[in-house]
Amino acid sequence: MGIIYSRKTENLETKSYSIAELPNISSVINNFKFFAVEKWKIASDKAGSGNTANIGSIKNIANIISGNGVFAKAGEEIFDDYWANFGKIQIETSSGKRKLLNTFDEYIIYRGLSMDIKNAKD
Repeated sequence: MGIIYSRKTENLETKSYSIAELPNISSVINNFKFFAVEKWKIASDKAGSGNTANIGSIKNIANIISGNGVFAKAGEEIFDDYWANFGKIQIETSSGKRKLLNTFDEYIIYRGLSMDIKNAKD
């Protein structure tokens, strides 16, 4: 279950109100969109934050609501394997150096899978 919303541009957060004015306080958010999509269907192959392996999500609202994420074609089992191994598998680069696998393209090549499972949405 998710909620997408807009923030109002006017700054209402610092304005003071009296108790009598409570019913007149407007919300700082509006334009709610509610949706229900399994996480793997809206996941990205990138971390949600720069310093941990939190699962990130795609950014396009239409793709989020329709469940059209990076792993939509590949399926939940591949999503689980990718994220269970994110930042753990070392691969060799074209220059012969080693680096941590951290993209779905690298994962597909590493596992010997077809690029047809790639859903280039983000």
